[in-house]
Amino acid sequence: MKRVTYKLLAISSITTILAACSPADDTNVTVARPAPAVKVSTLKIEPVQNRVQALGTLLAKESINITSNVTEKITALHFDDGDKVNNGQLLITLQQDEEAAQLSSAHADLAEQERELARLKGLLAKQSAAQTEYDQRQTAKLRAESKIAEIKALLAERNIRAPFSGVMGLRQLSPGALVSPGTSISTLDDISVMRLDFQLPSLGINSVAIGQSVVAHSEALGQDFKATISAIATRINPIDRSITARALINNPDDKLKPGMLMLVSLITDEHDAVMIPESALQSIQLQHFAWIMTSEKIAARREVKLGVRKPGFVEIRSGINAGEQLIYEGFTALQDGVAVTPQGSD
Repeated sequence: MKRVTYKLLAISSITTILAACSPADDTNVTVARPAPAVKVSTLKIEPVQNRVQALGTLLAKESINITSNVTEKITALHFDDGDKVNNGQLLITLQQDEEAAQLSSAHADLAEQERELARLKGLLAKQSAAQTEYDQRQTAKLRAESKIAEIKALLAERNIRAPFSGVMGLRQLSPGALVSPGTSISTLDDISVMRLDFQLPSLGINSVAIGQSVVAHSEALGQDFKATISAIATRINPIDRSITARALINNPDDKLKPGMLMLVSLITDEHDAVMIPESALQSIQLQHFAWIMTSEKIAARREVKLGVRKPGFVEIRSGINAGEQLIYEGFTALQDGVAVTPQGSD
């Protein structure tokens, strides 16, 4: 009986202690969390261009190696390195003493034949000469005229002239040097207009047309140049299935040089679209999402379809619209449907 009484007293003491330690009000208190801070910007429509890029090489409008048709010694060079010359301007004189002497002799022969013809013509009028003798002198005169034309052609080969206006290159030979056919004396380039040849995949043949504008970028000059397609090859390369197009670039300042590498950008389509920063995308495997802040300042995750990309930005074809508020920073830990606090809106 005493043991039972002691147990009841112990239980009663424990209950009293637990009751004293319990809070007077057992109602649960929940502390509200502040809405996450995010940065937003208003989506806008802007022009977007679909571009095809290719590498091309610059060529001069006209370009030749200056050489000789005959083996002869150079007597004079009438140009300096880099000179601008006109069509028909004398560039190089080759030794021509022998041809000059032959020309003088041919002129003397022609003068003699003309004198004889004049004399025979007077005799024929008096019937003191035969017609055959007159005809022979006429033939001799024609041969003398032909000989003069032949020698003049030989002299022309020894006076090398510019076939078109352009800029001379570096001379390779000096006066007194013996030059032979095929030996390069210098170069001549017409660089007032440059030709730009580039290759495109044949699948894009419908996106290129004569008269179409392209942009050519020179990494060496750090500058863009406007060009116009002037011709398209009639054949497709059977090895890589590419087609060659040629564009023309005006070069009034002579900045562009033959052989320069150019990056060609061909605009195949222009349209208006919504562009967002690539950093504002959330990608999960093949799906892409963007976060929008509604008018009630609620975060909403939308699945979007992507289009054209340009450095740092991507086109959104569906999922969000112009005028909505894009959350571009602070969305990493967001949950769909939570309230947000915009800060530093663009």
